[in-house]
Amino acid sequence: MRVRHLIDLFEIESRTLNALLRQQPQLRPLFTRNFEAVDLDEMKLSYLQYLKMTADYVQFTCPAFRAAGEALSHGDQEDRSWSKVFLDYSEGETDEKEGYGHDVWAINDMKALGVSRNLLLAPPHASAVRYGEYFVDQAARHPYAILGAKGVLEHLSIIMADDVVDGVLQSGILGARDAVTFMRHHGVLDIEHVREGDHNLAQSLANPQKLEQVFEGVCVASTAYRWMLDVYVTQAAPAAHLALSLRELEDAGVN
Repeated sequence: MRVRHLIDLFEIESRTLNALLRQQPQLRPLFTRNFEAVDLDEMKLSYLQYLKMTADYVQFTCPAFRAAGEALSHGDQEDRSWSKVFLDYSEGETDEKEGYGHDVWAINDMKALGVSRNLLLAPPHASAVRYGEYFVDQAARHPYAILGAKGVLEHLSIIMADDVVDGVLQSGILGARDAVTFMRHHGVLDIEHVREGDHNLAQSLANPQKLEQVFEGVCVASTAYRWMLDVYVTQAAPAAHLALSLRELEDAGVN
């Protein structure tokens, strides 16, 4: 396998996931901008569930790069070079001012929409947990696999995130302007970062066994994303995650 094939695969898989997102019934209005006969409360809930999905897997980004970087730190020259790159990526995925990962942007976006404690504090679904296990807990087995996840998901973000932002802002959802921070930071503004990642991969990784790990990372990330989208959004039960749960209203003294 050649690096060029992997970068082509990033494009292919990101376009496939992009099409899946745009065809997803609950999220489609955000892309079409057609809000006629759309229940805005239901659409807001679907966007909240999508943000929850995002927060649940993005929380593993920094730990995954850190785990891969540490696993490669005692390898050959190529490994040590990538170890530094991965550790730098880990720092780059952290808000330098506040000292937290990008998942907190998604959480804050949820809070801006009045998310219920039930949804906000719900444990990650098995799909997100499995994603974390593969890229963090098992990183020593395949430290280069995280490049596959990075490639697919970053290519996906730059072709869909800005459309989500525009759709949310045009929807009329209360609190929308404060609920698009994560997406704003991962749209076309991120394109040079994505190009740099592709360039680094093309120039600095040639070992066939290591490239195979990247390929496997593409497959795992893409499959996990499909699984997450299905369980977090498509199959989610609206009654379970009302923006203000009955219990919270009772606690606030509202009868």
